[in-house]
Amino acid sequence: MKHLFFLVLAALPLAACHGSDHPPAAEAAGGERDAIHLEPGSPRMQFVKVEPLVESEAATSVALTGRVAFDEDRTQRVASPLDGRATALLVKPGDKVTVGQALIELSSPQVAQLQADAQKANSDLALGQRTAERQRKLRSDGAVSEKDLLQTEADLKKLTSDVGRASAQLRALGVSASDPAVAVAIRARVAGTVVERNVLVGQEVRADASTPLLTISNLASVWVLADVYEQDLGLVTEGSKVAIHVPAFPTEAFPGVVGHVGDVLDPASRTVKVRCVAPNPDGRLKPEMFAKVELTEGSGKKVLLVPSRAILNDAEHSRVVVAGDDNIYRLRVVEVGPEVDGKVRILDGVKAGERVVMDGALFLKNEIDNR
Repeated sequence: MKHLFFLVLAALPLAACHGSDHPPAAEAAGGERDAIHLEPGSPRMQFVKVEPLVESEAATSVALTGRVAFDEDRTQRVASPLDGRATALLVKPGDKVTVGQALIELSSPQVAQLQADAQKANSDLALGQRTAERQRKLRSDGAVSEKDLLQTEADLKKLTSDVGRASAQLRALGVSASDPAVAVAIRARVAGTVVERNVLVGQEVRADASTPLLTISNLASVWVLADVYEQDLGLVTEGSKVAIHVPAFPTEAFPGVVGHVGDVLDPASRTVKVRCVAPNPDGRLKPEMFAKVELTEGSGKKVLLVPSRAILNDAEHSRVVVAGDDNIYRLRVVEVGPEVDGKVRILDGVKAGERVVMDGALFLKNEIDNR
């Protein structure tokens, strides 16, 4: 029994010496759940790089994410002016068309009805003109009252309006009142390329259909629709020059101009729509391409940028690790913009001059979670 006692006493100094060769585990920071205390000489600090946040010029950093879209000022979504049936398709996707070119031929019983209405309106107008002429002569002889003549003149104006309306309807269809019932041709109103076709030969079409029969767009110019955060609105002005990048041509920048800054803020994303206009003479910018829009003219406003690896994201929040003067590293929730070229703009949550972990943020988060 005595021998066992001495063995235990002999082992205690060895255990103490063994423990002194290794630094203790990182301590909790005053009971804070999202913080950890690390001394500057701790071996763990070799994985950590801390730098103060420095403001940089917005002109060299602010970029917006978006997509390429049709230039709606040069696009026609072709609809049928009446109910009928497609009897011939005169163009196909990829065809170049000119203004006035026939695109689709339709047959419709409404054409005959419109022609009959126009013929009746012309007959009624001719009768009304003769009646008005007779009433004027009778009025000069005192055979009719001024009231009756005024009523006749009013009827004549209505008949003239009816003829004008009926003629305009037929003129829009490209037929006349005297022709026998013919196929109606739907024609192009803009010059461009047929980019979409949603009709087949023999298909019934309706004037109130929500889907266009054809889409024609002049792709020599496109729009790039981007989202700008509420905090960045002061950086974007109409007329500002932009550089547009798309994944298909990663080494090229396409020039453009901000055409319009939206008037309404999306309450969910806290962004405003920006429309940029970009020349596209060679057609390499395709509608629906993802795009990045970089401002090439700045307003002098300063922004905070950190490497994307400094941002810790989860399902709910984005965080950074902030280093305090007391050697305590704390997780802090921040609001960030989209990642651009490996950097993320911090919109809210930290200030310039605060020390943020640029490398090793994930390592410190694991330390905090496992302490």
